[in-house]
Parts: sequence; structure tokens; C-alpha cells
Amino acid sequence: MRTKVRLFLVIAAITLACIHTGCSNSAKDGNAKTMRSIVTSDTILSGMIASLLPPHRYSVEAILPPGQCPGHYDVKLSDIEKMKKADLIVSFKGMPFIDKAGPDGEGRLLVDEQGRNWMVPDAYVSGLNLLAEELSRRFHDDRDEIMGRREEVIRKVRAGATSLAQKIRREGIAGKTVIASSMQKEPLEWMGLRVAGEYGRPEAMSAKEVVRLSKIGRDRRAAAVVDNLQSGPDAGKGIAEALGVPHVVLTNFPSEKGYLATLGENVDAVLAAVRR
Repeated sequence: MRTKVRLFLVIAAITLACIHTGCSNSAKDGNAKTMRSIVTSDTILSGMIASLLPPHRYSVEAILPPGQCPGHYDVKLSDIEKMKKADLIVSFKGMPFIDKAGPDGEGRLLVDEQGRNWMVPDAYVSGLNLLAEELSRRFHDDRDEIMGRREEVIRKVRAGATSLAQKIRREGIAGKTVIASSMQKEPLEWMGLRVAGEYGRPEAMSAKEVVRLSKIGRDRRAAAVVDNLQSGPDAGKGIAEALGVPHVVLTNFPSEKGYLATLGENVDAVLAAVRR
């Protein structure tokens, strides 16, 4: 009799423990077993993928901080651990820190930018379509939801981009000339500006190049000099000082606020400088 009582008390204790720790919920919805981990090279890919996948089934995390240059990023041990545990790693081609530490095969999706800057709305939408197809192929059970979410995200991006384009037109900056980092050329042209001269990374900038670009800026009456945050926020500062025009720094990767908010901040920074 005493043995039966003790057995009953043990079973009751285990049952209560499961209730308090959520064992019963895990058994019902299977979240602990079915949650998949996606690791991306950067925030533009993480934002896109997080918007396409059902959030209760997938976790999405970027390795590269939004303000960091991909070419100068040193992979941490914690990054390697994340990649080892990931169900899928997604990166742009030519990301050295992923190429060194990330696995090959089906667990890796390499994305070709095809020479486009994905901060430009049309390129962003093309990227969403590409990623939606690739994710649907890998996670076929969620295909319908991925495709439905894709349409909703594209609608929001197009509406936001149209609103920003209208704001740019109201300010009347179309056709104005700038000197800029080559990595910001496409977004600036989307804003209606003319890039009269462009330059690369600061380590490749010689005194001769600064003089050449300064002359172009004076001849073409450049309204501003625009740098790319990730490749070097001060690369064009000397040119701006020589010309006596505003120096602007834009980002090629979305901040924690998301793509449309970051695109809007880039637009506002250019408007504030060029309309002076």
C-alpha cells in the first residue's frame, strides 16, 4: 500500500512540474521541435527573410551589424556557433566572413546581387521574389504562407517607395549633381540626382584622385558629396571641404528600424543637404 502511495505522489509531482514548465504546451504545438533557425550575412537579407517566413516557425538573425563593412568584419566564435546550429545560412556572394566560416551544400543559399544595390526599391522587390522562390523550395510546407506574405511585403515596399518619390519631387532636387561613393550611385540616381564623379574605398583614394574629383565637383557645381557608411564614412569628406558643400553619409544596410525606415532616413539626409 505504501509503495502505491509513493508511486502516486511521484506521478503527481512530475505532472505538476510539466504544467509549470510548459511541457504540455510544447507537446501540443511542437514549437520546440519545429522552430527553424535562419542565419544571414547581413540585415538586408535578414529583414527580407523575416518578412517572408511565418515568425512562429522560424527565427532569423544577421551576423553583420548594419554599420559594419563586410570586407573588414572579423568573425567571432559566437557567429561560428550560430552558423553551425542554423538550418539555413543565406548570404550574398563575396561575403568573406561567411565564405571562411559557413558550410557549403544544401545548408547554404548564395544570393547573386547581379550588380544591383538592393536598397533601391525595384532591386529590393526583385530580391524578395528571388528569396520567396528559394525559401519555398526549401520549406515546401510553408510555401503558401511565404507567397502570401511576399505579396503583402511587396505592396508595402511599393507604397512606401512611391510616397518617398513624391516627397523627393516636391522638394525639386531632381537633376542636381553630386560626387559620391560608387556604392551609393544607384540609390542616388533613384532619387533623381546625377552622379558626376564616383570613388571607391578610402584606402584606394589617392591625393590625385581627390584633386580630380574636386575639379569635377567645381565644374559641375556639385551640391553635395555622398559617402557610404560601411565602406568609409569619411572617404569624401576632404572633397566636400574643398568644394564647400555638405557631406552626407548614407547606409547600404537597413538599421534595426527596418528597410523602409532606413530608406526614408537616407532620403531625408540627402534632401537636407541638397536643398540648401
